[in-house]
Amino acid sequence: MRTISFLALIAALAAPAVAAQTSTTTTRTAVTNPAQMPDGTYTGVVQKVLDNKSIVVKLSNGTQATLKTVKDNVDFSKCQTNEPIRFSLINGMVAVYAPESP
Repeated sequence: MRTISFLALIAALAAPAVAAQTSTTTTRTAVTNPAQMPDGTYTGVVQKVLDNKSIVVKLSNGTQATLKTVKDNVDFSKCQTNEPIRFSLINGMVAVYAPESP
């Protein structure tokens, strides 16, 4: 009886370690805050269009960013999922964007 209790105790102690090991092997995408990116022109692939003023893109370095704009001339509703785009950031906001030419 003591052997069974001892084995149950070992299994109970090992279960969280096995679960933690399994969860750390899952792939996670790093998220970039556009406000911390230097002003400039970047390329990325549209992951999801949230609304006409915000989208989620995967940047060329593999990180993901939610881009927003307040400009009237920028309308993200025209973007398609998996479409490569080129965009310019000023103070963390998209000033202009266009589909990336092949």
